Amino acid sequence: MKQDLINKEQERLASAFPDLTLDASISPAKVTGTMWLDPQTGYSVELVIPNNYPEGIPYLICNRHEISWGDIERHVPSREHGIACLCVRSEYRKHWPYGSDLTDFLEWLVKPFFVGQAYFQAHGHWPPGWGRSHDERGIVESYEEFLALLGSPDIETIKRFMSLLARPEYPEYNEKCPCGSGMRLQKCHRELFLELRRTIDPAHARTDYQMLIRMSGRKPANYGAL
Repeated sequence: MKQDLINKEQERLASAFPDLTLDASISPAKVTGTMWLDPQTGYSVELVIPNNYPEGIPYLICNRHEISWGDIERHVPSREHGIACLCVRSEYRKHWPYGSDLTDFLEWLVKPFFVGQAYFQAHGHWPPGWGRSHDERGIVESYEEFLALLGSPDIETIKRFMSLLARPEYPEYNEKCPCGSGMRLQKCHRELFLELRRTIDPAHARTDYQMLIRMSGRKPANYGAL
C-alpha cells in the first residue's frame, strides 16, 4: 500500500472505529482490534488486506474463542483458517463497490456479520431473513436477486448468465442472450448484462460458477488459470 493511501485509510478508520488499527508495516497488512456493537458486546477483528488492495478483497479471520471455526452454521466453514464467509463472492462489489475503503468494508460487511453472530449467540439461529443459505443454494439466491428483472429465473438461466459473466472478455455481438429467448444479446438483455458486469468481478463469477457446476455434478467450462 502506498503511504498516501495508508494515511487516508488510517485517518478514516480512527474516526469511525477508534479501537481498530491498520498496521501496514507488515505483509500482508492487517486491521486488528475490537469492534464494539454496544458497550457490552465486542468482537475481535483480524482483517487481512491482500497485497493487491484495493483491487483485492480483504478477508476476516474470526477469533476461534468467540466464533467456532469450521461451523458452517456460523458462516465460518474453514476449520484450518477460520475465514468468515461474509457474502457470496459475486456479491462483494455489490456491498463494497469499487472506490470504497477499509472503513466501508468494516461498516458494510464485517459489522453486519458480527451483528448476526451476536444474535445467533443469543438465540441459536440467525435473524429471520438474515444472510444467505450455505454453498450452492446461497449462490443461486444471490443470482436470483441479480436477475430479478427476469422474474423468477430457473437454474439453467442463472448458469448461462454466470457463464457469460465469468468470461474475462465481453461477449460477441451476435451471441444469444442467456435469458433463453433465442434473441441476440444486443437486442435483448444487453443493459442487464452490462449492469451486472459493472458490479460482478469476472473472477468472482467464475469461482461461484465453478462451485455451482461442481456441486451439481457437471464439469465447468475451462476459463484458464484462476
